[in-house]
Amino acid sequence: MKGRKVRYYLKDSFLHNQHEKNAGSKARNDVEAILISEGYKGLEIKVDNWYQMNFFKAQQHKYRATKSVFDQLGSGDELVIQFPIIHHTFFIAQLIKQAQKRGAKFYLLIHDIETLRHAAGSEVKLRHKLRNYFQEKKALMSVDGIIVHNDIMKSVLANQGFPVDKMVSLEIFDYLIPNFQEKALPQKEQPIIVAGNLNPTKSGYLYSLPESPAYNLYGVGYDESRALNNITYFGSFLPDDLPGALEGSFGLVWDGDSLETCQGTYGNYLRINNSHKASLYLASGFPLVVWKQSALSHFVLEEGCGIAVESLHDLKETIDNLSDADYQDLVDNAKRVGQEIRDGHYLKTALKHLS
Repeated sequence: MKGRKVRYYLKDSFLHNQHEKNAGSKARNDVEAILISEGYKGLEIKVDNWYQMNFFKAQQHKYRATKSVFDQLGSGDELVIQFPIIHHTFFIAQLIKQAQKRGAKFYLLIHDIETLRHAAGSEVKLRHKLRNYFQEKKALMSVDGIIVHNDIMKSVLANQGFPVDKMVSLEIFDYLIPNFQEKALPQKEQPIIVAGNLNPTKSGYLYSLPESPAYNLYGVGYDESRALNNITYFGSFLPDDLPGALEGSFGLVWDGDSLETCQGTYGNYLRINNSHKASLYLASGFPLVVWKQSALSHFVLEEGCGIAVESLHDLKETIDNLSDADYQDLVDNAKRVGQEIRDGHYLKTALKHLS
């Protein structure tokens, strides 16, 4: 093996069995599948159940588990790590630097950044601020390249001191659909689709929607006792089954408890991040409705694969003002982008721009 440069990814999985009806590990699993298709080999981090250990024992255990993976890397080898790291150690930056001295290269693909999610965050405990610093800032500073969600996230991180030349924009998450079946074309008059976490704490707006348009809901956490007349709740589905179940005109990406704007921790985060559910909708063939101030609105408007509104009170009028030809254009563009998303096009392109 000496002298051969190998491209690896860190195989880092949740300890509990993930047959749950949510998209928690869907994004990570898809990244893994795309990396494998591009010739990357998995290096598995093997851990015991550190949740049952005390803090120091757990840190020591995860440090050793991570070190035993990184010790396998030689000169010219590359390792892609999905971030946040599930079995994170406070000493990740030191371990990366040790391997870099041997000539290994490290790349992070960002799913979530807690520091940005809580950017407004007076409610963040000191313990979490410390963890964010050690786990996030030091890790991000130490690697050779970072795949960020979009150019807005890139500029926010650049303002926090991260080197802009290390960052590559993904643009939108890929979403793989096994055995994808083309569905009948969506129609403008159909209900709006909302999929994902329907819990009032994250999606409070669902419980005070205007009486038109109608909505089709799919996911977990929905409080059916508060259902409105214009809502149909279809229950929850496994991520790979969900695309076949969706019916409607547009997929909505909105967070928080307000109809007027996206606010609160989750709502504000849309200014910076790419919501994974946007990829679900597009991969399934539906154009999007996004918040005008969301990071994703730039992609949606440039690609012509959806509409952007300031407030959900504007949604009915905005849709009514679309001609059938306008709507058909949105559907055609959503299908074009959706095909790329199902093919893993966006991650494959970002990987090419990394090194």
